[in-house]
Amino acid sequence: MYAADLFKSKPSSLLHAIAEHFQNDSRDFATRFDVLWENASLLHKMGRTKSFVDLLMSVECVLKAHALLSQTGQPVEEAYLAVRRSGHDLRKLVSLANYTPDRTAYERLADNVAELQIHLRYSFEAYETFFPAWTGRNDAEMNYIATISNNHWVLSIRADVQTLIDASQPEFTGFIGDDIETILKGEAEMRQFYDEIIKRRRWAPTQSNRATIFDGNPTSNNMGGASTRADLQLSTFKV
Repeated sequence: MYAADLFKSKPSSLLHAIAEHFQNDSRDFATRFDVLWENASLLHKMGRTKSFVDLLMSVECVLKAHALLSQTGQPVEEAYLAVRRSGHDLRKLVSLANYTPDRTAYERLADNVAELQIHLRYSFEAYETFFPAWTGRNDAEMNYIATISNNHWVLSIRADVQTLIDASQPEFTGFIGDDIETILKGEAEMRQFYDEIIKRRRWAPTQSNRATIFDGNPTSNNMGGASTRADLQLSTFKV
């Protein structure tokens, strides 16, 4: 980051505000991965797997940030819902992300980790994915030795995540003006967005017979819950 970036005005749109939360989520998850990946208490198979899930979440969040930044010409509702409908599907997020002209990191991440889902944070699912009961290791859904146990492979994913974080960081760097009217306008927009887009869609299935949850199933919610900074921002509504 150049020193000049610190003196430029920071974009203040609603879309940028949401994207920045995903960007910060990605950085936080990546930092937690860095701290825990070689932690002696987590060097066993399931400990390593849980640390890797942090890296998966970092991948997901930076792709969501890039997907939002790729749709600055769209209404914020359309951009946000396109990202949320993708859930944890990294291939869908990669297809939405066009922020950087060089798609190498996007495509490499999709190829490397799209089949590894965050449900691996649970030992039961992780064991059945890598070490299925009563089944030969060659028939496992995923190869542990070639993936999580392969330090070079894991760190190459970490490097691609950092490439994307660094690429979008200038969007969130700069100073925030002291124009109270602009600040209050941003707060009002966030509130309206929450009430009209998030709250309305969250509660609609209990208020009518129409299935408005994104997966079309009124008894389930595939949005992933308030699991990231951006989700918590829109759930608790603290700007």
